[in-house]
Amino acid sequence: MTYVRLESASGTVPRTATGYVNVPPGMNLLCVNTKGTLIARAGVQGRLVLIPPRSLTYVRGSKLILQAARGEHSSLLLSWPGVATQLLDNWVATRQNATRSQGTARNVACKPIDPLFQNAMSRFEEAIAGPKEFMEPQVVSFIYEVVARLIVGSDQVQLAAIPLDLPDTIKELVAKVRANPSLAWPLKDAADMAGYSPFHFSRVFKNLVGYGFHEYVDRSRTECAVEMLCTTDSAVDVVASSCGFGTTQGLRESVKEYLGLVPSELRAIPDPIEPIE
Repeated sequence: MTYVRLESASGTVPRTATGYVNVPPGMNLLCVNTKGTLIARAGVQGRLVLIPPRSLTYVRGSKLILQAARGEHSSLLLSWPGVATQLLDNWVATRQNATRSQGTARNVACKPIDPLFQNAMSRFEEAIAGPKEFMEPQVVSFIYEVVARLIVGSDQVQLAAIPLDLPDTIKELVAKVRANPSLAWPLKDAADMAGYSPFHFSRVFKNLVGYGFHEYVDRSRTECAVEMLCTTDSAVDVVASSCGFGTTQGLRESVKEYLGLVPSELRAIPDPIEPIE
């Protein structure tokens, strides 16, 4: 492509590693993270941005300290100069100027692919697999849609993603679980709320959501815990209790299973790294 550069990055990290990414002024980066967890910070004391598997992250003119969790990693990286998407670049700059005085301007934004970006991702995958003569305008269209939606609203870590077209009874149930992950949530009680027998509910829920109800509860609890670990100073045992884990070990195992990190690594202050000129 003439203006947009597409690269892939993959590898295995044996233990948590620290590096950096430098996006110069006037340049933009969109990371399609498909596997592995990253933590980005704009400086040692900067805001933490958690980049989980199957997420999209936009970076505009920033130097970031980047930590990679142990395990396999795979990402697609789109980079382009602001002149290639001038209307979008002007819109982002105007929005940042308007929010800078409030202390809410962001050069880094991250949200999960599932379920809100699934259609956009399908179009992107078709574009890069299709005829090369149409690739760049289609990819630029994808960039416009995704970046605008990433910039609006706060970052999200969604480990308990669900389809948008669930039946109303299931929608109401999962909303209650997300709002109250610390409750016990026995399968029979959940089935009663949804209007099914426990056996039929288990089958229906897994077919609709893609994983079982107990896993959904665990994912919701882990999502709650990650949010608390990243945004509060609460002790780990308090986080575990508040989010429905019986023990801190249960919390530790769930965070490690879904993100490849342990709670202390989410709060660790990385060593500053100066990029090699």
